[in-house]
Amino acid sequence: MLLATTSLLRTVVALTALFCSTGAASANWITIKNDTGKPIVVQEIVVVNGQVRRGKPTTLLSGETLREFIPGPTVKRVEVYDAAAPNQAAWSGNLNCKDDNQMFSVTVAGGRVAVGQVAAPAVPKK
Repeated sequence: MLLATTSLLRTVVALTALFCSTGAASANWITIKNDTGKPIVVQEIVVVNGQVRRGKPTTLLSGETLREFIPGPTVKRVEVYDAAAPNQAAWSGNLNCKDDNQMFSVTVAGGRVAVGQVAAPAVPKK
């Protein structure tokens, strides 16, 4: 009897923790969307102990997105390359990541690659 009660209590606690944490897990996502019309490569740059470390390059085809969870507000340094000429960055800059969901769009304006923040789709509240 005691074993069954303990098992039931553990299950209830686990389910309560699961349902209460789903709202917190939906914030702090950044999305980078390729609106250039051609393949690009996105790569994060981090400085550790004075040395530049490059993250894993991610190729995005036209219209594809890259999503990443950010645990808190930060500034991400990102480089964007043309997939056809990956030796030179087409755009390099900082993304100010706030404590909220954000969406950035990679576009071509006047022959130059630009990255700008756009309105992220609203998350429906339960």
